[in-house]
Amino acid sequence: MWRDAAREEAVDTLNMNPEFQEIQMYVDFLEGRQWNANRPKYRSRFFDNRIFDMRLSTISLLTDIRPTIDVSASVQAYKQQAEIAEKIIHAEWTRQQLDIRLADVVDHAMFGTGYWKLGAVMPGRLTVVACGMDSVLPIQPGPTLQESSAIMYRTYKPIQWFRNIWGAKADGLEKESTSASWTNSSNDYVRPGHIPEYTWNALSPAMRYHLGIRSLRRTPHGSQDQFPVIELEEYWVDDPELNDSMEEVLVQDPDIPLSQHNYWYRVMPNERLWPRKRHIVFAGDRIMHDGPSPYWHGLYPFANLMLMPVVWAPSGLSKYRNQMPLNQAINHIGAGINDVVERVIRPQMISKDGAIRDATWNKFFPDMPGGKLKLNANAQVAQDVRYLDPPVIPPYTQQHLSGYLIPTFNQRAGTMDMSALTKKKQVPGADSIEQMRDSMTAPFRMESRYVESFLIQAGIQAISNIFQYYTWEQRMRMLGADGQTWEDFDYDPRSMVPASQPKEDHWKLFSILIKQGSLHGASKDREKMMAIQLAKMNKISLRELYRRLEVANGDQIIKEMAEEAKALGPPPQNGRTPRGGRGERTGKEG
Repeated sequence: MWRDAAREEAVDTLNMNPEFQEIQMYVDFLEGRQWNANRPKYRSRFFDNRIFDMRLSTISLLTDIRPTIDVSASVQAYKQQAEIAEKIIHAEWTRQQLDIRLADVVDHAMFGTGYWKLGAVMPGRLTVVACGMDSVLPIQPGPTLQESSAIMYRTYKPIQWFRNIWGAKADGLEKESTSASWTNSSNDYVRPGHIPEYTWNALSPAMRYHLGIRSLRRTPHGSQDQFPVIELEEYWVDDPELNDSMEEVLVQDPDIPLSQHNYWYRVMPNERLWPRKRHIVFAGDRIMHDGPSPYWHGLYPFANLMLMPVVWAPSGLSKYRNQMPLNQAINHIGAGINDVVERVIRPQMISKDGAIRDATWNKFFPDMPGGKLKLNANAQVAQDVRYLDPPVIPPYTQQHLSGYLIPTFNQRAGTMDMSALTKKKQVPGADSIEQMRDSMTAPFRMESRYVESFLIQAGIQAISNIFQYYTWEQRMRMLGADGQTWEDFDYDPRSMVPASQPKEDHWKLFSILIKQGSLHGASKDREKMMAIQLAKMNKISLRELYRRLEVANGDQIIKEMAEEAKALGPPPQNGRTPRGGRGERTGKEG
C-alpha cells in the first residue's frame, strides 16, 4: 500500500512537468521528423536541423574542459587529508571520464532536468550514472532535491545483477521478469510531436487511433525468455519514524555482517531510526532490501542539473522550447522556397479544351527533351498551350529569414558567426574572439554557473564517500606515499577518519569549491597566460605554475629537472666553464 501511494505520487509529479509531455516532440525534431507523415510527396520536406547543432554546441561549451576543483579543510591539521581528497577526485575524473558523464547529464538537462546517481564501493571507487527525469522521480518535491520527502529511482536490470548482490535471496526471481524486447500494443497511442496538444485533445478516439503513435511497452514474460530483465525500484526515504521502544536499537544492513560494512549505528529511545535516510529496494513486486542508507553524508545520493530553472515549477524548462518555433519557421520558409524552385524547374502547363486531343495530351511530358505535341488546326500556340508563370517569392520573406529568424536563433543558442569575422579588414586574435564569444553568450555563462553548482552538489557527496569507502591500500595504490596520513596509524588504522571523532561527521569539516568561471574556456586560457607571465617575473613558484597549467605530473617534472641540473653541474661563470667541469678544454688550440 505504501509503495503504491509513493509510486502514484511520483508519477503525478512527473506528469505535472510541462516538459515531460513534450519530450517526444523534441526527440522527433532532433531526429529530423518535423513534417507530418501525411504531407504530400510533391511538397518539399526541407529541414535545417539547427536545434541539433545547438545541442552539440551547448554540450561542447559546457563540458569541453576540466573544472577547477579545490577541496579545503576548516581545521589546519587536516589540510593533508583535503589534498588527498582533491587528488582522488581529479584521478577519478580522468579515470572514469567524468567529462563524458557530465555531457550525458547536460544532454538530459536540455530537456528540462538531468540527474547524476552518485555512489561508492569498497575498496575505493566512485560511481556516477547519468539519469533523466523518467528514471529519478522526486516524491513531494521541495524547493531543492534534498528537501523532497523521498526519491524513487527506477530502471531495468538483468537477473544476474540481483544474484551478484543478494545471492540466494534472488532465487525464483525469474517470476518477476519482463521481456527485454519492446512490444507494440495497438490499444495504446500517444500524441505525435507535430500535433499541438490542444488539437490532440479535441480529436475523437477514432482520429487519435489513426494519427497517434503506438506506444511501446514492456510486457510480462516468463523465464523462457533468453534475455529476461527485472524492473528495479529504489526508494530513498526521509523517514521520521522514532525508536518508540525503551531500549537501544542497532540499525544495520540486514544482508551484511557488521564487520563488512561501516554504516551501522545505534539509536537511543525517542531518536530517529533513519537519520541518514531509509533505503528500500524492489525487484518487480518482491522487496529485496530495507535498511539504512549506506552513505554517511545522509543526503539523497543524487545531484540534479537544470539549465533553465523556474521558481514555479518542480523542474526546469527545456532549452528546445524557445528555439523550436524559430526552427520551424526557418524550415517552413525553406520548404516553401524549394516548392517554388521546383515549379520553376518543372513548370505547370495549361491548354484550352479542344486544342489538343486527349490521347496526345496524356502522352506528352513537358519536361522531356525531344517531346512532340500535335495541335488541332484551329489552335494557337501562344494562347492555347503555355506554361503557367511560377509564383514570385516576396522580398520580405528573405528579409524575415535573414534579418530576424536566423539571427534570433543564433543569439538564443549562443553561437557566433565566424564567417563575418573573416570579412573584417583585420581579423581579431584568438583572445579577442574568445572575449567576443563570452560577451555574446550571456545565457551560456549563466548555464555554466548552474553546472558549477551541480558539481558542488556532487562534490560534497564525493568527499564523504572518499572518507567512508577509500581504504589505505587503495589510496596508496592511486597516489603512492601521498595517499596516507598520520590518522591511518591511530587506534582506527587504515582510515583517514581520526579515532577520536565520530566517523559520520568528519567529512563535514571539509568543503569543495568549483572555481567560478572555470568551465569557461576563455577565462581559463587567460589565467594560464597570466600564470606564465607571473612565473617569468618570479612572482610564483614553478610548482604553482604547473598547478595553474594543470600539468598532471608537475612534481615529477620538478624532480627530474633537479636531478638533471645536479648531473650537469653548476652553470658557467663569466661565460667560462669551471675547471674540471663538463666541457673543459684540454691541450692547446690550433
